[in-house]
Amino acid sequence: MRTIKNFFIGLILVSTLFAGQDLESAKIRLKDKEWDKAEEFLLKALNHPKDKWEAAFHLGDKIYPRSQEWGKVKQYMDIASTASKNTKIRPTANDRKILMSQAVAASLTKSYNLLYYRASGFLGLLNRVSDIDKRNALIDQAIETSMQAKELDPAQPGSYALLGLYYSVKGDKDNAFKYIDQALELPDVPQDVQLALLVSAGQSAVRLGDFNKGLSYYESALAINPNEVPALKSLGALYLAKDEFEPALKNLNAAIENSEDDKEKVDLFFNRGLVYLKMNEFDEAEYNFEEAYFLAPDDKEALLGLAKALEQAERWRKSRTYYLELIDADPNNAQYYYGVYRTYFGEGRLEDATEYLNKANALK
Repeated sequence: MRTIKNFFIGLILVSTLFAGQDLESAKIRLKDKEWDKAEEFLLKALNHPKDKWEAAFHLGDKIYPRSQEWGKVKQYMDIASTASKNTKIRPTANDRKILMSQAVAASLTKSYNLLYYRASGFLGLLNRVSDIDKRNALIDQAIETSMQAKELDPAQPGSYALLGLYYSVKGDKDNAFKYIDQALELPDVPQDVQLALLVSAGQSAVRLGDFNKGLSYYESALAINPNEVPALKSLGALYLAKDEFEPALKNLNAAIENSEDDKEKVDLFFNRGLVYLKMNEFDEAEYNFEEAYFLAPDDKEALLGLAKALEQAERWRKSRTYYLELIDADPNNAQYYYGVYRTYFGEGRLEDATEYLNKANALK
């Protein structure tokens, strides 16, 4: 009987010894970047009662982010989070020891940010794609990546905002507002983040054609901070779209007054120029487009707005100067040639007008 007892005691000691060796072996493999072997030893170390939390952390921090298995990242970080509150760990061999809870939080944030920035990067890709099928495929990928970020760290509001945005681009109103509302309902969101969420929500609502809901989001942002430039800018653009010129100007004026960002002011002056253009106040339109053009001389939209404002004011020669400048910058854009055609036609110079009309038609 004593022999059997000693056998089991020995078995337990050997098991404990080898379990500790598994974690140490994994750390060596991690240092040497032998990821497959490191994973093998870490999975074995999970069975050791003292090593399982550290093994789980390394699996979620170093192994599964590399293979983008975000469900496993969350799974093993959840295991690491069950360590006692005093448990400490070296996240890497060169780090000092910190609390496991701090290490898990930092690692989750690192993985979340990777997913978030990847998801937000689809915005730039969408702006460069015109093919409908490719665009839809990109939207689906963006939604999938945003969803992975949300599931990895449900307390972060950014992923919800991206889901609201991408579903609004897709035209899915139910899901767009579902995730927008979930973002706005999250507790303890800093004020600046809350403002950004409300502005993003307003833009998504307008994109879906729900102007009243968009208006309510922007007004909620301005109730928090009456000088919030992105909200004022978006509200001005919304009123411009509705041809409500007085509130459009009110909000754009306030945005320009409070903005210190020249790049942002380009859009603000441009939009204010569009308001005045629609109001047939051509001198004011010209001034605002000139301000936008002065701040961004390479901005073709600002230059085109200036050319159109002068054209509508029947200032043919000056308008033509800007259309010709646009042609120099982009000689394959038919609308610039049509602009030159109209200025010549307005002056009664039919031969010159015909020349540019033919050039424009050839580019269509």
